Order: sequence, then C-alpha cells, then structure tokens
Amino acid sequence: MGLVKKTIQITIKLFSGLHSDSGIGGYDPEEGVVMMVKAGTRVRKIAKEMGLPDYRNLAYFVGGIKAGHRARLKDGDELVCLRPSAGG
Repeated sequence: MGLVKKTIQITIKLFSGLHSDSGIGGYDPEEGVVMMVKAGTRVRKIAKEMGLPDYRNLAYFVGGIKAGHRARLKDGDELVCLRPSAGG
C-alpha cells in the first residue's frame, strides 16, 4: 500500500518587482498567486518553480512571520517574497 501525498493550497505574494522577474502577466498583489502543492513543500522549491532570481537572497514571510527558504509550507499558508532593502 503506497503513501497518499496530500495536496495543499497556498497563496504567494510577490513584491519589489519579483512578479516581473517571474514573468507573471496581469499580477494582482492584493490577490497573489494561488497554487496547489504537495504538503510540506519548502519555500525554496516554490521560489525556484516561480523563476525567482537568486532565491537565497530574498526575504520570505509565511503568515506574516519571517521564514527562511528551507521553511515547509502547510495548507492555507500565505507566502510573501520580496527583495530586502535598506535606506530611509
């Protein structure tokens, strides 16, 4: 008997021009992109699949809490991706 892999729904929101880098046309930052992925998928896999540049140097937040690119996602998570910046 094989293992059943659960599929979960996540929402990805891209800021700092990342939607342009990923080639998503008509991107709405209020809605983001809804994806179905395997439960436990890591942030870095989503970043790679979306074509985000140099995913190790981006900032990620899951549910409003800072997360690393190795964080695992669960059903209903909202993943926010942006380029870190500084200044005033």
